[in-house]
Amino acid sequence: MTESTPPRIGFIGWNPFQLLQVRNLIRALPGACFVLDSRKQHVSAFEPRLLNDPSVPVRQLSSRQLVGLDGEFDILVCQTPFQGIQRFRKTRIAMLQYGYAKEAHNFAPWRALADLNLVYGPYAAEKIGYFSPTVAVGNPRYDDWADPAFHASARQRHGAGLDPGRRTVLYAPTWGEASSVDRYLGAVHALAAEHNVLVKLHHNTDLLEPARKAVMGHPGVRQLGANDDLLELLAVTDLLISDTSGAIFDAVFCARPVVLLDTDLSAAGIKSDQHSLEVVRRQDLGDTVADPAQLGAVVARALASASAGASTGTEPQAQRRATLRSALFNSEPGATGRAVAALQALARGEHVLGQMQSYVRHEMVQLLEARAQLATPRRKHASLAGWWASRPGSTV
Repeated sequence: MTESTPPRIGFIGWNPFQLLQVRNLIRALPGACFVLDSRKQHVSAFEPRLLNDPSVPVRQLSSRQLVGLDGEFDILVCQTPFQGIQRFRKTRIAMLQYGYAKEAHNFAPWRALADLNLVYGPYAAEKIGYFSPTVAVGNPRYDDWADPAFHASARQRHGAGLDPGRRTVLYAPTWGEASSVDRYLGAVHALAAEHNVLVKLHHNTDLLEPARKAVMGHPGVRQLGANDDLLELLAVTDLLISDTSGAIFDAVFCARPVVLLDTDLSAAGIKSDQHSLEVVRRQDLGDTVADPAQLGAVVARALASASAGASTGTEPQAQRRATLRSALFNSEPGATGRAVAALQALARGEHVLGQMQSYVRHEMVQLLEARAQLATPRRKHASLAGWWASRPGSTV
């Protein structure tokens, strides 16, 4: 790259959620594309409109081919680690925050594999800044929220069939053992007697949990999946129901009231702990439900309280969520532009690992390579010292 040549920037992911998160950024960067890691064979799960959009080019590669991207791009942007990430020597790695739930995973040492982390706001910057250079750019996906045309498009796409005389509630649970689906789904379906009900499957439920997905449908409920944009659904929603999903924090940004279904929080395993916001700030995030039989009453009360508070500005839950919103998000317009500027600065070498960040990175590289050797003990490769010394900005 020269000063007159824009940096070559790619984005990588394996599911529709990850593609939806970065479309604004790809459009804003000349020559950028999305590299679809087909390691889990879920390419067929993408709707054609996502894969065939000329403004967001998509390139499909197998996991074994990913390491071949080293040097093809100046920067490769990911949301979570991909296979072979520890072996990149010529291409810098940037990571884009994808949510706020499950801090034990989201703010873990794998963040040190990045030459730059782009995060939503001050809270994440403080947590992740220990591991790498970090810039609180906001969430580029949220730039659309301030655009009236986006809301009109969301209503056109999802508003058909919604009864305008009813309030609309959106159920967006997490996946796996921490999901509220098995215990609360019947109570959510029962809400359809009085409300428009949308059920948004977690993308991993849609792609990896066929048995659970099979029971989610209901005649009076609209079911949506991995290809549906949560931000669009929040645009036509009056209230979000969730458990420990990252959708909670999308609703906080969008100023939608939240009802939280209590589950066995220990079921989140190593991904969540007592420090995670969905645990420690649960009472500030929304009204909680401990028993499925309570759901209808709590939803009705939350909707009534939100309506009353909208006219007076005194609804306590809304005030607490607004305070939390300011700590979690850089909500000034222009997150996409700030992210682009930060990536361009990285390409110019303006973000450099600090001493302790470099040490943590070194340990993570060793750990991942040791795991790779256990998985493929006969694989031939260069020494760790060689990889490390050749990485941009390495100090060890």
